[in-house]
Amino acid sequence: MTSAHLFFIPAALLAGAALGYVLGRKLLLAEQDEQRRQSERRARREAEETQRTAG
Repeated sequence: MTSAHLFFIPAALLAGAALGYVLGRKLLLAEQDEQRRQSERRARREAEETQRTAG
């Protein structure tokens, strides 16, 4: 094992962890945004349905 492995392996692990963090956070934010949109649509649909039955 050469001395390059002492630098390359931790650097590759660090780069993988950083990339995973960035991509995971992006996916999490997209999922939260989609859930927010779905709940807004559901609330809007329920409000329209309530207006139809009441009025």
